[in-house]
Amino acid sequence: MPSEQVSRRRWIRIACSSAHAPLSLFVVLVVLASCPVACASHPPPDALAATRDALAGLDDFGALLLGAGLPVEAIPQGRSVSPVQAERLRRYFALLPYLPQHYAPRIVADELLRYVEQHRQEVSRWDLSRMVQEYRNLFLLRQDGYLAAALTGEPAQCVGPVEVRDDGAGAGEFEIGEFYTRRDGESWRRADRPNLDKL
Repeated sequence: MPSEQVSRRRWIRIACSSAHAPLSLFVVLVVLASCPVACASHPPPDALAATRDALAGLDDFGALLLGAGLPVEAIPQGRSVSPVQAERLRRYFALLPYLPQHYAPRIVADELLRYVEQHRQEVSRWDLSRMVQEYRNLFLLRQDGYLAAALTGEPAQCVGPVEVRDDGAGAGEFEIGEFYTRRDGESWRRADRPNLDKL
């Protein structure tokens, strides 16, 4: 009987000693367990927070400027655009290189900014966003020969290589700087510029 108790104790001791992990393993587990807590209490700074916030509050006018190639940080803040801001943005666009998809939105943005300058007083962002909608069914001929949506710059149709002419530049019956439109199944036709003064 005593030998049976010794044997039982011996097996309990063996089981317990085999369950003990080395001290170094416990140290590693403690460090790993405390790391998420330490990292969560000091999150890294959000590098794109300003960009995300600016894009979240973007109106149609701001989206147009962004589509025209203006960096997010250069989009004017506030509820209106002053003639001074409009002039500054037009100069910025004149110096800023652009991709083909920026061309049509840049033409529209320039027209709206020129309107603000000529108006000689602040124009609300709400009014400018309303004016943007007047261009939603219009297209412009890009220098690469594509008719592109005025607001997005998305190409709709290639009409041929652009050539320099006596009165400007164009491809076939299309001219650079003129607006065009078409309805489903119809051919392209020239469209009048939106009359921003009547809006």
